[in-house]
Amino acid sequence: MKTNVCLLLCLFALTTAAVAQTSTTAPSAATSATSESLRDYAGTYTFASGSPISNYTITVKDGELYGDAGMGTYKLIKQDAVDQYKSTSSYGSIISFVRDASTKQVTGLSLAAQGQQLNATKDK
Repeated sequence: MKTNVCLLLCLFALTTAAVAQTSTTAPSAATSATSESLRDYAGTYTFASGSPISNYTITVKDGELYGDAGMGTYKLIKQDAVDQYKSTSSYGSIISFVRDASTKQVTGLSLAAQGQQLNATKDK
């Protein structure tokens, strides 16, 4: 009987420690973006002439990032890679933002979907 009680207490202590450790862990990079940092991405991006998409508009609403290529606005979900998001559209496009090496400002994006990669420049 004492052995069972001891085992139960040990399990309780281990479970409590695991829960405490989990709740004090810092948020992952995928969930730590702030609305202010998301605004770096906001704007209109223009693709080269002849591209199947002419413009891609990025907006921030309620702390979430959204993209619109002229076929509806879809939420963009942060991926593990820096400056990379996945569209919730049926295409499941991967949007990788491009930054200037010296200023770190977002200057463009690369959109990968259906085996194609399209590059766009952020409008000033």
